Amino acid sequence: MAIKKVMKLIQAGMIFIDGCDISYYQGDIDFEIMKAAGIKVVIIRAGYGTTVDKRFISYINGAIKAGLAIGVYWFIYARDMTSVRNNAKKCLEVIAPYKEYIECGVWADWEYDSDRYAGTLTPDARSNMVDTFNKEVEVAGYEPGIYSNQDYIQSGKFNPQLISRYPLWFAKYSLNIGNYANKGKQGRPYLWQYSSSGDGATYGVTSKLLDLNKVYLDIMPEPAASPAEEVSQDPGKIKASDNPYPEPTRTIYYTAGRSLMYGDDVKWVQWHLWRFGLLLDKDGIPDAGQIDGKWGSASDRALEVAQVRLKLQQDKKCGPLTRQTFKQV
Repeated sequence: MAIKKVMKLIQAGMIFIDGCDISYYQGDIDFEIMKAAGIKVVIIRAGYGTTVDKRFISYINGAIKAGLAIGVYWFIYARDMTSVRNNAKKCLEVIAPYKEYIECGVWADWEYDSDRYAGTLTPDARSNMVDTFNKEVEVAGYEPGIYSNQDYIQSGKFNPQLISRYPLWFAKYSLNIGNYANKGKQGRPYLWQYSSSGDGATYGVTSKLLDLNKVYLDIMPEPAASPAEEVSQDPGKIKASDNPYPEPTRTIYYTAGRSLMYGDDVKWVQWHLWRFGLLLDKDGIPDAGQIDGKWGSASDRALEVAQVRLKLQQDKKCGPLTRQTFKQV
């Protein structure tokens, strides 16, 4: 078992760098604004249970391009060892294309909603499930950690042996971190989520609030070309299988005057339309900037043209048959 990247704690006392954690609920994010506001580390929710966070792919590509250091977390919904392994399997599948960029851990997130889903559990059972998740992550070549609030540690919902075995991302909204933050690996927290009240606008997110973290890691993030950008340089030289976005499990369509459908699955459809040369800039050049995850009138028109050319039903809805055809072209 080899861990590709091991997180290294800053050695000088409790010096920290600024970080935040994000999920789908943050909406649109300008990572350049986030970086300019002082954030150097972003922990991104990759998913929950066996479901991918709808914005994970957009977020991680944006964070890579902006030069932020990246960690990911997975919110566990499981009732037994089989289902927790399925959580881990899905997590590893989702983050695999970004392995080289994940230097700030893969964090197992078990919280009150996890308990409500699982039903009554003993501390041993709960701890064993989190440990099983982390062992799967470790075998895959990442360093796993545990996200936990003070209540879970103080009240014994997690066994002390579990907490001490892994890096700890500690949650306590307070000016004082307290002693329970020192129960994790190496006797120090790796991250401290100290606030859920960061001003969204200040950090470039459309949500009103943002979780803020103090990060006690020695990192040197650098801007890089994201995997999505590397795929999307020339639509004439790529294959359908190169699509970096998750295929929709819903039908994508546009209704004027209503809220737009949006998400990374929308980008999957737009990416194909761009590949077909149907999303163009004012000079008639294929424009990857229109792969924005918002299904509006331009995407609607492009889909209509694609269905005509591919001799599909012209209903302007991207359902299973249209998606299957797109993958075969």
